[in-house]
Amino acid sequence: MLKRRSVMLGGLTVAATALATPALAAPERRLTMIRERTGETFDSPYIREPLFGKPHIDPDAGAAINHLLRDIAAGEITQIDPALLLLATRMQYALGHPPLIITSAYRTAATNRRVGGAPTSRHMSAQALDIKVEGMGTAQLAEVARSVGAGGVGRYRRRGFVHVDTGPRRDWVR
Repeated sequence: MLKRRSVMLGGLTVAATALATPALAAPERRLTMIRERTGETFDSPYIREPLFGKPHIDPDAGAAINHLLRDIAAGEITQIDPALLLLATRMQYALGHPPLIITSAYRTAATNRRVGGAPTSRHMSAQALDIKVEGMGTAQLAEVARSVGAGGVGRYRRRGFVHVDTGPRRDWVR
């Protein structure tokens, strides 16, 4: 009798665990990005959200993101601002999860000068991305960026991208 009860309890425990697991699982934070200049991609969850404790960036995913968003001209990699990654994720989900095409990300001071960036550009502190989305205009993309809490939102209409950053709120069109 004891053996039968143990088997039944064990089966109930397994069933309860299987049913509870989806409800306990944290939402997946996945980014899908394509680096326009190189064709490199990142398409993976990047945040570990333990049941208990603080969410954190998965070290392997973080390294891959930092590499993708590096200063290509200088060959320099730096730590990308986690708030920028969350901003990109919110934008992507608000858009229905299309790939974000990254035209520019982290820049060294030398690269920033060479491309004519602002002297205090947030690209130099890894807090800015220049983004395109296939089939979407800059006005719509900028509107989404603003709606999900981007700080700086700049529309570059002729070049077809939107600058987003984690700085204070400001908007511009060029």
